Amino acid sequence: MVKIAIIGAGLLGIKIAGEMAYYGHRVKIHDVNIGALNSVYGRMENDKEELRNEGLLLTNNYVGPVLCMSRLEETVNDADFIFECVIEDLGIKNELMERITYSCKPEAIICTNSLRLKVDDVFCKVQGKERCIGLRFLYPVFTIPEVELTPCQHTSQRNVTKVREMLEKMGKVLFFRSGTQPLILSEQQREERKKACLERILNSSGMGCLYEKTIPSLTLEPGGHGGSVVTVKETKKEECAICMERSRNSVICPCHHLVACYECTKMLLNRKDACPICRKDITEIIRVYHS
Repeated sequence: MVKIAIIGAGLLGIKIAGEMAYYGHRVKIHDVNIGALNSVYGRMENDKEELRNEGLLLTNNYVGPVLCMSRLEETVNDADFIFECVIEDLGIKNELMERITYSCKPEAIICTNSLRLKVDDVFCKVQGKERCIGLRFLYPVFTIPEVELTPCQHTSQRNVTKVREMLEKMGKVLFFRSGTQPLILSEQQREERKKACLERILNSSGMGCLYEKTIPSLTLEPGGHGGSVVTVKETKKEECAICMERSRNSVICPCHHLVACYECTKMLLNRKDACPICRKDITEIIRVYHS
């Protein structure tokens, strides 16, 4: 299971999070707007209902879990891929990228979904620029196979390969931006891609078995080729969703979700945070002792 962090719970961030979860990846999503964060699950349910009605969603739910995180550091601390989807403001993006750099793993790949800003400007304060990539998903994401790739000056080929391999497993096709203008699809082009997506689903016999669907690992063999593949079931761990170190051993009330260790659950309660699973207020915690 690939660990994904989405920064920005706006229209595009929700769409990207939904598709990542559909393909079995674990998703953490963060937004400074608590109202936007609290509405994530409702908006994702609306998206799923729309996709089901159009025959584009073959399961009742997404395979991968989606966690709403109120702190940026807890969102990116264990992520393999980080997708930034905030407003087109260079100052905001610069500050955000600098904070991400100090909180994420050294090998995490950081992607900006910027429409018109230069990627080198967006990543100017980032340490380790070889892992920085401009990666723009085209709205409405789920039915659009194309993903626009804009490497920055220092992006390594190895990291481009990692991104390409992961997205190709999701049926995406990467293309390099031609010139300075981004590709913006017309309504007709979106409809054509939706019809093509529906045809692929109708002509496929195995797309519904997502739990058996292989997910690309992040291990590359010498020469830049993809390593082994793993399944969703093989990588399921009961580790704390916040610190990623201790085991989950505390139930959140009143929703009864078991998502974090006692120390992190107590921290959420003390800072009056909400449950990362359902965003309900936390009234108390119950520690669980495993035999």
